[in-house]
Amino acid sequence: MGRSWGEIKEFYEKLVTGGLPVQGMVQLVEHILTSHYAKGLFAWTSMHTLCVAKTPATMRNPGAYLRISPLFNGNVDFRFIDTAIESRQWHRVVSEDEATARLERFFDQLHWFGRQRA
Repeated sequence: MGRSWGEIKEFYEKLVTGGLPVQGMVQLVEHILTSHYAKGLFAWTSMHTLCVAKTPATMRNPGAYLRISPLFNGNVDFRFIDTAIESRQWHRVVSEDEATARLERFFDQLHWFGRQRA
């Protein structure tokens, strides 16, 4: 189910080449690919959506994961799927320019990674 960050980057680049306005997703994936996060995350795509988990996921049991979806209007939708009850899921919509910062705040809030020293 998981894909490498290189494959995911190529996937979004092909979408951009095909005319879809998902450049913000390319930038977000490039950030992850070149950061310490890449080694600690498992990822897959579903249609245009990027799914990110802290542990390996299967179709039968994906566990808790972050769903990051381009909205094709300059915004990105973040939703943490940790319960089937949608109203209880953490959810944010941010502009593409704010997506990387929002992702890092999410990681901090859930303590997925230790703080990096300057």
